[in-house]
Amino acid sequence: MKSNWIKYVFIVFIIGIVLFSIFKIRQDEEEKKQELEYANNQQQKNTELTLGIARARYD
Repeated sequence: MKSNWIKYVFIVFIIGIVLFSIFKIRQDEEEKKQELEYANNQQQKNTELTLGIARARYD
């Protein structure tokens, strides 16, 4: 009877590890997506600033 109990605990432990791994992977993907959006916004702001300076020089 003890061996069945140990099997169930082991299975629950493995399922917990799998669920935790899925959670961490999704969290990392979300962080990468936010960093990419931030980088794109910064690049767009820098481009707008550069174009604004260039227009001011030639006006």
